[in-house]
This record gives sequence, structure tokens and C-alpha cells, in this order.
Amino acid sequence: MSNFRMVINKMNVILLNQIKSIGNFSDEDIELFFSFLEESFIAKGDHFLNEGQVSHYVAYITSGLTMHYEVHEGIEIPRGFSTENQWLGALKNFGNGEPADSAIKALEDTWLLRISATNLQKAFQLQPKLIALKDYYTELSFIRNMQHASNLAMFNAKQRYHKFIHERPGLINRVPQYYIAAYLGIKPQSLSRLRSER
Repeated sequence: MSNFRMVINKMNVILLNQIKSIGNFSDEDIELFFSFLEESFIAKGDHFLNEGQVSHYVAYITSGLTMHYEVHEGIEIPRGFSTENQWLGALKNFGNGEPADSAIKALEDTWLLRISATNLQKAFQLQPKLIALKDYYTELSFIRNMQHASNLAMFNAKQRYHKFIHERPGLINRVPQYYIAAYLGIKPQSLSRLRSER
């Protein structure tokens, strides 16, 4: 078995296929990128990133669930949830040395493949084609954030809830109800009523 195949066996095949679908990368390109990934674990309730902390890492979730959130008047307001086979990180602050204005914590025990800003830059220097990965995932994150903002502005509570369960059906029983309500911009009791109507 080649060294490349041994590396892939230790990593995530879904991530490999994602990368292949994004650009015309050789096995060597992908092996280079994977060589900079390191396994990491966050226990439920612990943070990947705290508000005010410098964001040094982005990570790919192999198992688990995280919440990206801000604190407003003492209340945690979710910006989004990341699950298996998704990337997480504070892209606004990643690698620029500025303290993060939001936080990311695990809602379940979570296993990650993470890469530091320093190592990501090394990968780009060694193979500039890999910059396409950063561009793709940054654009995807931007589109998701814009779509969520649009949903909050255009749809009523019932429409937001039904759109959420249609697009992220696996989350409804994994994320605490009060976080889903805050993410959708509705009151917990309204969410309870909407769930009972299903």
C-alpha cells in the first residue's frame, strides 16, 4: 500500500472526496494537505474557540456537533451549527491576529481534523493550487450566513422552522430547543408549539 493510501485510511474518505470535487488535485496535492491535518478532540461543553481569543485553527468535523455563537446581554445567540463532514472556524478572525468576536463550543463530544493558520500558509506556499480550497469553503460559509440572514428577514417563525427542519433534519433532536429557537429568532414556547403541530 502506498504512503498516500495509508494517510487516507487514517483520515476521512468523505473529506477526500470533497476535496477532489473542488479542484483538479493530484494525489500528491491531497497528501500534502492531509499531512498538515492533526487529530483533535473537544469534550461536550468545551470550546474550540473562546470570544476574545485569537483564532489559530480551522477544523473538519469527523464526528460530533458544534455551535458558533455570540453572547448578547448574557444570552448565547447561535450563528450556526456544524456537524460531521463540515468545517468550522471563525473565518472573520482566522489567522489575522485579531481577537474573535464570537465563540465556538462543542454540543457533543467532537472529533476533529484541524489545521493551523501557519500550516495552512505553508501548504499554500508549497502548492498554490490548494488556495482553491480556502476560496471554496470561505464562499460556502458566506453563502450560508447570507441565506440565514435572509431567512430571518423574509420568513415568519413557522416558515423559518420548516425550512430549518427541511435543510438540517438531523439537528432537531441533537441541538437543545432553546438554541434552535434563538437561532431561528423565535421564542422557545413558540418553537414548542410549532414542534407539536408537526
